[in-house]
Amino acid sequence: MTERTWRGYWWESETPETKVPGTLHCNEDGEIRLELIGGFDITIRLPLPSGNGYSISSENRDIPLIHGISGNEKFTLLDNSCIHTGGSGFFFGEIVRQDWTSIRTLRGVHIESLDAPIFARAHLRLERLLHWSNQSAFQVSITKKEGELPRSKHAERIKVEPITARHNDLEVSLRLLNWDFRYEDQIVLNERSLAGRESAVLTFTPSRLVTCKHFDEVEKDMQDLLTLSTYEPCGALSRTLVYVSSDGEHEEVEVIGRQIYRTPIQKRSKRETEILFSLADVDFAEILPAWLNLKQRARTGCNILFGLKYIEKGYVGTRLLGVATAAESIHATLRSASTPLTKQQYKELKGKLLAAISDEPKHLIDFVNQGLHNNPTYNERMLELASIPDNEAVDSLLGDREEWAKALKKSRNDLAHANERSPEGGETSQAFLLTEVTYALLCLVLMSELRIAPEIQRRAVNENSRISHISRRFKKEVSALSRGDDLG
Repeated sequence: MTERTWRGYWWESETPETKVPGTLHCNEDGEIRLELIGGFDITIRLPLPSGNGYSISSENRDIPLIHGISGNEKFTLLDNSCIHTGGSGFFFGEIVRQDWTSIRTLRGVHIESLDAPIFARAHLRLERLLHWSNQSAFQVSITKKEGELPRSKHAERIKVEPITARHNDLEVSLRLLNWDFRYEDQIVLNERSLAGRESAVLTFTPSRLVTCKHFDEVEKDMQDLLTLSTYEPCGALSRTLVYVSSDGEHEEVEVIGRQIYRTPIQKRSKRETEILFSLADVDFAEILPAWLNLKQRARTGCNILFGLKYIEKGYVGTRLLGVATAAESIHATLRSASTPLTKQQYKELKGKLLAAISDEPKHLIDFVNQGLHNNPTYNERMLELASIPDNEAVDSLLGDREEWAKALKKSRNDLAHANERSPEGGETSQAFLLTEVTYALLCLVLMSELRIAPEIQRRAVNENSRISHISRRFKKEVSALSRGDDLG
């Protein structure tokens, strides 16, 4: 998709009488820029204590909603910030140009408030969703006559019913959009062609009308589910909202804006992904509410974890610290009651220690009283985390899990305390492998919490070429380090 532009008139939602000509731009990455000929008064005036006059703030105000019209199309720009103003004078000069950036744009509606509950549902198309759905509306059969090489292919379109799931008051459906075969006879070119096309879409339908930002969280959560299950970053291909107009009609609105991730054009024809699990392995009605509940519990850790997929560039040390932090956060969420001692044992032990030092100076008593905690160490957290998935899958992935936990703890502490590390050689290699293998382990942890069968967890480790390759290299390096070999 090349840059899209719309020329028209634009105004603040609260002052529709002041319209300014300009052009709205949206590039391939979803970045929005509004270029105005002229502009809005965005000066912040602060009343003086005396009540006579005002002072001018050094900052300009943002505009929550900008409305626009281009031809017959309506636009609402949300969360707008001015990035450039050109004027004819230093103070109070006439504005000749003003550029704005927006978080997102709704194409097809004017909304009067971000809190207006007018939206009935949302549609979301995600990368790899069709492959993950394990469905197709096209049935292809191949026949071959005995003893002959040529094969005959027969294709037909079949009906595929939508599948649905519920989570609280939200219904989520997965359906296939497909078009009849297109026949084209190009007489001059001496060609005829027949083509079919289909795609998958998720539809979110709440029990009541909601605001435009209501679907943000669940859409991001579904994006993370696809990223987990396909072991690849999955971007949003399109987002659409459906609102109820004043006359009761349902109208569609395109959501335009920068996405968390979108596969670069040169990688979009990539071969099939070796997914960890799909709807061939799990039931949509069960996996969806289970995932949304799990994501709600472990949101912070999961956001850090999948952020490593969406932003694949970065220093290896920073990425390692990120995955180590995600591991600690996910463990603390999933095993929040995990402590070395029971509450009663800890209470009794602390009481004995305080009684034994009762004649010591106050600062020593405070040191024990405030410094003694009944929390697991980082190493203990990691070992318990590694015990959550299927044992055979974890053994295949990590080998010696004690060595993995020890290496992760050491690297995490070194990075957190800014210890100097060699940027080259074995340490960089180990940091990369440690990052990748820990990411894979956390995927297994999440799969286990979703009650995905042990054999599917084992398949994820042994049959995904990227995971199995990283696992072999990691175990080889850990083995070499334990023998004291020079890996530099």
